[in-house]
Amino acid sequence: MRKGEILKSFILTLLAVFVMFIILFPVYYIFVVSITPGSTLATTEFHFLPKNATLDSYREVLFGFKGSKISENFTGTIEGSAQIRDGMLYITDGVLRGTVKYGPFTGVRFEIPVAKAVFEVSSGTVAGGEFRGDVEGLFVLTRVNDDGSIGFGIVRNLELKDAIKGPLVQGPTGKNYIVIRNDGKVTFTRVGMFVNSVFFGYLRNSLIIAGLTVLLALIFVVPAAYAFSRMKFFGRDHVLYFYLMFTQVAGGLGIAGLIALYGMIVKLGLYDKLPVLSFIYAAGSVPFNTWLLKGYIDSISPDFDEAALVDGASYLQIIRYVLLPMALPGIATVAIFAFIGGWTEFILASLLLTEKNQPLSVWIYLLMGGIGRGIDWSYFGAAALLFALPVFIMFMLAQNYIRSGLTVGGLKE
Repeated sequence: MRKGEILKSFILTLLAVFVMFIILFPVYYIFVVSITPGSTLATTEFHFLPKNATLDSYREVLFGFKGSKISENFTGTIEGSAQIRDGMLYITDGVLRGTVKYGPFTGVRFEIPVAKAVFEVSSGTVAGGEFRGDVEGLFVLTRVNDDGSIGFGIVRNLELKDAIKGPLVQGPTGKNYIVIRNDGKVTFTRVGMFVNSVFFGYLRNSLIIAGLTVLLALIFVVPAAYAFSRMKFFGRDHVLYFYLMFTQVAGGLGIAGLIALYGMIVKLGLYDKLPVLSFIYAAGSVPFNTWLLKGYIDSISPDFDEAALVDGASYLQIIRYVLLPMALPGIATVAIFAFIGGWTEFILASLLLTEKNQPLSVWIYLLMGGIGRGIDWSYFGAAALLFALPVFIMFMLAQNYIRSGLTVGGLKE
């Protein structure tokens, strides 16, 4: 009998490992893609331990510059061949070198050729036909090529501040702008790559949406669950079930519901507002989460509420000092579900927000270019795993709360 039990346990363990392998294989496959240089998503070759594995894709996602726009003031120098005519300083065949700082830290350095720049001067001469001076202005960058050259950028409000070598500038100077196309060179420091990374901009939007969703859901769900669990009122046994049924029917309206929601949001002037999206997500999560938390509160003995009422506590004090500590596993479960809903939702976020306010879920979809061709799959895989990481961490930290909250393991009499 003992050998039979051992064999049975061994077989069941192998079966469980096989099932887990099937479930987790897509995650492992995406991880392999993310650490393989020049990887493709669909290929006949697959290595469990890829050769030449690298974390460059993760560095590019977190600290890369992938086509976003920067517009920052800079200081630098300009030098080149120069001459003065009619109170104007003409610089040709020159070079402009600039530095963008974020506080005390250098973020971006660039160097661009200058075919012609003109500054107003009141007097002076150019010794040897060469000039070098200090300048400042606005550096706008929208694209960087793979070789580090500037795909497209503009230098605006270029202003000469002081002459290091050349004429003495007196009075106002002329302001120039220079257009750069596939020329020059730009270098980002770690600080600059961090500040200008598109990942952190979209991450901020996702955290705002998901955080507000959790807060709003708890504000409505906790009192509602307590009321349905402890208070007696007309229709109590039917209202919550009707609410759940109504939300399912409303969800079945599909595209018609989306069009109606879009029309209302635009009509009310609430388009492209992050808090509005959080309210919508929270409203959608309230029925199910209220039902879930009500089941957990039902398992907590009402004697604690009665004892608090005898001591003179109000219903709000009961919720704050009695219910919240004892129902923490159920509340944590509700918070996790609300966070996941706000973090992963895609359709409404793409419909009701413009690009600058869109969350990570929309950005990752946009990386696919609509049809999934011509994609840097290593970059995409790294972005997808980093997007899933916060949810995984929350599950790991709150797994005990989630387990007890889903199994309604509250305090018994």
